[in-house]
Amino acid sequence: MQAYNLQMTSSPDVKKNLAFIEQALVNVSAEVKGQVVVLPECFACFGGREHANTAIAEKQWQSNAGAQPINSELSETPVQDALSKLAIKFGIYLVAGTFPIQDETSDKVKPMCLVYSPQGYLISTYQKIHLFDVDVGDNTGSYRESDTWQAGNQVSYFETPWGRIGLAICYDVRFPALFQQLTKLGCKAIVLPSAFTQKTGSAHWQILVQARAIENQVYMIACNQTGTHKNQRQTFGHSLVVDPWGEILSDAKTELGIFGAEMNLDKLQQVRRAMPLQQHNQFSVELISKDQD
Repeated sequence: MQAYNLQMTSSPDVKKNLAFIEQALVNVSAEVKGQVVVLPECFACFGGREHANTAIAEKQWQSNAGAQPINSELSETPVQDALSKLAIKFGIYLVAGTFPIQDETSDKVKPMCLVYSPQGYLISTYQKIHLFDVDVGDNTGSYRESDTWQAGNQVSYFETPWGRIGLAICYDVRFPALFQQLTKLGCKAIVLPSAFTQKTGSAHWQILVQARAIENQVYMIACNQTGTHKNQRQTFGHSLVVDPWGEILSDAKTELGIFGAEMNLDKLQQVRRAMPLQQHNQFSVELISKDQD
């Protein structure tokens, strides 16, 4: 199976961002069919005024027994409808970075990674567990995701014919226990939609992604935002596909578009047989697991 990162410099304009995604997929439509395509964190709206992501939040979309997404300007879930249609049009597993979902019990939104099957079904969701509340010496300076976002507490994954693929988001990469739990649950690859800053990215991005791949012997599919955004926030780019031995198979550098590589099950199994880390591990990691039955 091929894994593709769709690297973007998202703007506050949702329609333009969705149009960019569709055009990028059109350019490689024959290649991506049946494969995994990952969008970055905040793909639909980024680099705008404060709370811009809260303003575009939607209710949780539900796929009704295989029904096609709603085709109506009156739809309450236009972005989620558009994502489902893109998955159908290009026949892909579409991992939609993060998108704000309304929380009925709070005025905050849930930063959700939404996964659509090639048939357009919503087959998995993941709510970001670790929120980016840090001080960074860049154009933005201070980041407080918890002001508007509600953290999740469950791990999640989705199934493909190739194997099980885990879900994580951006700042999660600094917390190895999440990735260890996903590996224990049988994941052979883990996606990481991100909006890593230029400063933290240049210092730690590649090291962290490679470390999570090596220590868990999984493929890492890490899709990042890139460039300078409308509000002058700078993101690092360098979306990566890394194999279980830590080798970088694909690096988007600071370019826009789709970049991918093959995920080879034989290579993964060879690495795990030669160095059976999971069998040798003397420490147990437990998180709250989402019921996947």
